[in-house]
Amino acid sequence: MTDLNYWADTVRAPLLSLVLVTSAGVAMATLGQAPSARPATSTSTPAPVAKMSATAPVAPSSSYTLHEVQLENGTTVLEYATPAGLVFAVAWRGPVLPDLSALLGGYFNTFKRETEQARMMGRRGAPVNIERDDLVVRSSGRMRNFFGHAYAPALVPADVNIKDVLQ
Repeated sequence: MTDLNYWADTVRAPLLSLVLVTSAGVAMATLGQAPSARPATSTSTPAPVAKMSATAPVAPSSSYTLHEVQLENGTTVLEYATPAGLVFAVAWRGPVLPDLSALLGGYFNTFKRETEQARMMGRRGAPVNIERDDLVVRSSGRMRNFFGHAYAPALVPADVNIKDVLQ
């Protein structure tokens, strides 16, 4: 038993460091936070392998900006942000479902609670359709073809029709 504890203690720190280093570039925008920034690059040193590639806003508007993030796994995430810099909606499409806990941030607990209730009612594997006062999520797909969107109604700018934006 002592050998097992020694192994766990000597391996734990390097593994934790590795996880932190590899996950450092995986950040995405989160509802209610600032949109993703372009990955920083330097001409004097080789750029690290990016886990995502964020582009400049692709749809300038006086009501919102649209940022497109291409994840390393091929999934595209669209981030809709207010002029004040808060993400009010996200949409995704690609071969892999993005990390919804990262995209939804503080709203993830609501998402998790709603999906657990749906599972308990026998709707396992069905498309997700959550419509609450604080969060709306639509997610569907199958292997290699996932798509969906989520938004926080309270964060949507008054002059934006969210249904037109997320079509």
